[in-house]
Amino acid sequence: MLDRLRALVPSRTAPPKRIEKIDVPSTDEEQREEWDRPIEFILSLIGCSVGLGNVWRYPYIAFKNGGGAFLIPYFCVYFLIGTPLYFLELSLGQFTSRGATAAFGMSRMFKGVGWAMAVNSFFVTVYYNIIIAWCLFYFFASFRKKLQWSDCGNWWNTNRCSRADGSYNSTMHFFCLTSNRSANCSLPALPPEEYFDNYVLRRSNSLEDMGSPHWSLTLCLLLSWILVAACIIQGIKSSGKVVYFTSLFPYVVIFALIIRGVTLPGAANGIKFYLKPNWSKIREFDVWIAAASQVTFSLSVAFGSILGYASFNKFKSNYLRDCMIVTACDCFTSVFAGFAVFSILGFMSYKTGLPVDQVAKAGPGLAFIAYPQALSIMPGGPFWAVIFFFMLLTLGLDSQFALSDVTISGIVDTFSSLRRYKTYIIIGYCVVCFLAALPMCAPGGIYLFTLMNEYSANLSVIVCAFFEFIVIAYIYGFNKFMEDIRMMLDRRPLESYWFVTWCITGPIITLIVFFSSIIQFKAPTEGNYVYLPYANAIGWLMSCSSIAFIPGVMIYQMIKAWKVTKTHQSQISDDMPHYLRALTYASKPENDWGPARKADRYGRYDEMNQKLKDETTSRISSNTLNHAFDSETTICSRF
Repeated sequence: MLDRLRALVPSRTAPPKRIEKIDVPSTDEEQREEWDRPIEFILSLIGCSVGLGNVWRYPYIAFKNGGGAFLIPYFCVYFLIGTPLYFLELSLGQFTSRGATAAFGMSRMFKGVGWAMAVNSFFVTVYYNIIIAWCLFYFFASFRKKLQWSDCGNWWNTNRCSRADGSYNSTMHFFCLTSNRSANCSLPALPPEEYFDNYVLRRSNSLEDMGSPHWSLTLCLLLSWILVAACIIQGIKSSGKVVYFTSLFPYVVIFALIIRGVTLPGAANGIKFYLKPNWSKIREFDVWIAAASQVTFSLSVAFGSILGYASFNKFKSNYLRDCMIVTACDCFTSVFAGFAVFSILGFMSYKTGLPVDQVAKAGPGLAFIAYPQALSIMPGGPFWAVIFFFMLLTLGLDSQFALSDVTISGIVDTFSSLRRYKTYIIIGYCVVCFLAALPMCAPGGIYLFTLMNEYSANLSVIVCAFFEFIVIAYIYGFNKFMEDIRMMLDRRPLESYWFVTWCITGPIITLIVFFSSIIQFKAPTEGNYVYLPYANAIGWLMSCSSIAFIPGVMIYQMIKAWKVTKTHQSQISDDMPHYLRALTYASKPENDWGPARKADRYGRYDEMNQKLKDETTSRISSNTLNHAFDSETTICSRF
């Protein structure tokens, strides 16, 4: 209409000014990425869930908690909490097409659960890349004819250094026998132990003696973050291609290590220790708690990474099949990796004369001390060391891709205007995490690493898992969520199973694990060093910093709800007391809750389409009106 007026009333002062195109903000559905192929989604989930813990944590936990008998509580916990929580996160992510920080819009007051997950993931990415840096250090050090940690006599060795075969090649040695120890006697240290402590870490005596970062470890940390940034710089378009190698290569190496391990003398004894069932252990409560903790952390649930990967899926993808494949693969990998670990440890036991339970270790002690020791006395040790540490590198990178995506996606999903700058956000995130982890490259860094590992994402992850069950089953409603699942899968699969696990066993088990962990909590130690009270206080602050988002957002939403319902103009019944109206309003879903893509909104989400259409029309009309009364336009200058 304005164009017609301009044609009838020509301007005397300036040429006609065209009304600019109204820039309506684009919606998330137009820009969010999707997986190129379903196999990339499955491999990414496998890479995220199957990590370092499957190789260096599960075999030791199984060995210490009943051997083969540990499989019973392990499989039970998988059935009662692991698979249900995994399917829940896949369902929520695929339905909303949003990351963890934006996916919990089904209840205003519980949106803090997503932010708690993002903070947990941030803490883990900071210290997890230190492990990848160690893997890179050992990987480069393995390209030698003779492994540096194979004997004593190096500048980093001490008088306590003793080779595994009992021979000595240092100037002074002390060997303490259990039956004849004196006050001046020093326990021997194996070459890999001193190599890790005195050369790789340059370990100091305490956290207070931090020192400056060592250049070689700093470069490895920098390289590890460059690798992460390069693989996720284009989002899932780049990381989805990398996982073809990083998620499958570890299985090739594990299989090769098993074949090599079982041919070594003493391997049968190590596997026997691993599998020999101790049925009395099943009756112990701690064994079931260990199984629950292992399953939760092994599957990477309650970190937001599974939810984030599912958000890039197509709305109608068959993620139930993917869930069963990945959880079965994760469980199988843990058991399978135990054969590779204990066959080699059995060989080490044979060579040293020590029992298997004395050479077996868990965590970094297995990866960087026990296993390198076995590799150093194996025929062709350098070759096996190269592929072993490269396997650890690929296992760690896969998990790091997923954990980094949680925080990055949280930022761009919450502040959608930043989506166009996602590349710079990724680079900035990697730089911040590198700088935050830099102190762990210092001589006292191992003490900071242990502090973060023990506190930052343990209890807080269990809390997030508990609230996931509660929000879906009771706040939002089990039946509503099953209807959302029907929209994606065209059916409500295994409904009775999900009802029992989401509404009953899941909340109960997570609550039991949480309180038992609190009751049995012991302040962490690193070697002979006992953390001072201030260090433990910092640890608890890290643990609570993520959990604090849950009550913090609750309080914030309740204040907003109190103001909204105070006027009696909300859609809540006026018959309720004010505090109940506020609570009801705060527990309801956000206005934009539902599928993110317009084409997927149907059924009870049709109203959402109409509401967004009305808002867009209103915005366009408002902008058009503003242009019509612009003082610089021709029509206004005429009047």
